[in-house]
Amino acid sequence: MQAEVITSGIRPTVALADYDFLRATYDMLLRAPVPNQAAIGAAFDALDAAHARLKAAHLQQHMALMN
Repeated sequence: MQAEVITSGIRPTVALADYDFLRATYDMLLRAPVPNQAAIGAAFDALDAAHARLKAAHLQQHMALMN
């Protein structure tokens, strides 16, 4: 539900770029020499939210193409 509010007008390419950036950040934090569990958890939450925005943007684009 929150993703619908955030993605009003967002293009799937923008949402994908956001997701890719956050995924890379999450991967980097997982590979850090001294892992910071709080940072890893926050990055995962951000990645999860970005995934929801990406799904919503794709759905929004699909609905626009169907109409």
